Amino acid sequence: MDWVIVLRSPLLTNFFQYITWLGYSDFLFLFIPFCYWFCDRKVYGVLPQFVFISALINSFAKSFFEDPRPDNALNIDPWLDTINPSFGFPSGHAQLAVVIWGFIFLKSNNISIKTIAMFLLVSISLSRIYLGVHDVTDVIGGLILGGISLIFLELILKGKIYFLNKVELKYQGILYLSLLMIFLIIWPNEDTSVLIGLGLLIIGFWLGQYIDQNYFEFSNSFNFLFKFSSSIIALIGFIAFDQMTEKFLTFFSTSHLIEIIISSFILGIYISFISLFILKYLKLQKTNN
Repeated sequence: MDWVIVLRSPLLTNFFQYITWLGYSDFLFLFIPFCYWFCDRKVYGVLPQFVFISALINSFAKSFFEDPRPDNALNIDPWLDTINPSFGFPSGHAQLAVVIWGFIFLKSNNISIKTIAMFLLVSISLSRIYLGVHDVTDVIGGLILGGISLIFLELILKGKIYFLNKVELKYQGILYLSLLMIFLIIWPNEDTSVLIGLGLLIIGFWLGQYIDQNYFEFSNSFNFLFKFSSSIIALIGFIAFDQMTEKFLTFFSTSHLIEIIISSFILGIYISFISLFILKYLKLQKTNN
């Protein structure tokens, strides 16, 4: 990895330090819900759940392989020092870059959006090597796992996987809960907080979708300004909801695990239902039922 140092320059360093932030949870937990509220949910409605599941798989793989990151002397990523870094293989940035920007690339008919999506997919992945926080194998592993995930999702959406296409929405929650229990049993280490957080986020999101599709069928306005305004309002509510939930649980001195379970579950429901209900009240969403 010492060869990376030779490639570094002030301009490239600034570019990659900013671009790599687009792969961190701080950005993704804002961007993915925004896409759900702003874009056509008939096309992009599966994206949040898919991203959450991919993040869970990545966390499992890292815990399983326990592959160390490159020597910290090579690290010039300003964001990594603010969190408790995970293991190296496979790169979560590379995997989720393929999942998110690859999905947007496939679903968009706009050449500019396709170009931006492919640019971000490549640059986010390369940033991990350039900044010295992943080696080439980590990034290749993330790209492959992300590619497999994306192909799997496309097969599901095109009805190519018979069993999964026969699972009705009301039974998907049972499937997610069963998978969560299996992961709890086979999880490679004792720290299951990420698993539980993502698992409850997935189940909460599913429940919100189920309520919406069966009783409301919320849909976006066709007006760009209305869609953008409603998405920003929902995003502000998401941040406020998260902070209020955290303060509420802290006030009652609940355990860290209970906080993760409750907050993740509630935020999942907020993204797929509560936010839409609020927007309907503000006349920024309509219902088909």
